Amino acid sequence: VIRDNETIEFDWYHKPTFSGRYLNFWSQHPVSQKIGTVAGLVDRVVLLSNPKFHFSNFVFIIEVLLGNDYPLDFIFENISNRLKNVIMASNRKNVVRENSVDVVQPSWFTVPFVRGITEKFNRLRSDHMRVSFYSINKLREFIRVQKDPLPRNNRSNVVYKISCKNCDASYVGQTCRQLKTRITEHKNHIRWNTSTRNVITEHRLQEGHEFDWDNVAILDEEPHYRKRLTSEMIFIRKQTHGLNMQTDMEGLPKAYLPIIDRL
Repeated sequence: VIRDNETIEFDWYHKPTFSGRYLNFWSQHPVSQKIGTVAGLVDRVVLLSNPKFHFSNFVFIIEVLLGNDYPLDFIFENISNRLKNVIMASNRKNVVRENSVDVVQPSWFTVPFVRGITEKFNRLRSDHMRVSFYSINKLREFIRVQKDPLPRNNRSNVVYKISCKNCDASYVGQTCRQLKTRITEHKNHIRWNTSTRNVITEHRLQEGHEFDWDNVAILDEEPHYRKRLTSEMIFIRKQTHGLNMQTDMEGLPKAYLPIIDRL
């Protein structure tokens, strides 16, 4: 923020720790993300600084991009394209449509990026379909925030397995709550005055067996509900003597069963 003749002007500020490192041009990422890197820098110049500082800031981003191995013609082409888009977007905001119509939003199809293969999916692009890519290798795979691991019973969004102490019977379930909460419900169901069916309670009453409540196994941890259900169905299928009802696997296509059985 700059005060000049009783007016306030803005310029793009860089912290002392600014390293100038951005997505390298030769990295294993789709070209669209590299174009997005240039566009993001152009937006910072145009939207964060006074026009009097634009020239020096454009010189700055060109030097930064060159330092990240971007070809000069690639830099100038995409700076020019982004400036045109910014100007057109600004003009559109000032135009009021007299005959407005409902715009159909396109669907997005997202696939992992593998150079030489993923680009072929671009043929799917149309007015109603957009294709986007994401990188397989991410920093979080190598740099993790060091946190104390949660105790097993305090973990949530898990697929779990409860085994019988007296035979090879087992039950697989999933829960978004803390594991200890769900296990307590299974354990105490035998004392409830309810008509709700529970296969664990039935096994305890019919066979006189008890389950290993202190050693419940966590088979998977998945925050996404649909993915967690799929994981649950796969582990239900892989049980030797499963107590789960057939309805617990209704969402699993039969075509995948031979593959799961070979895992």
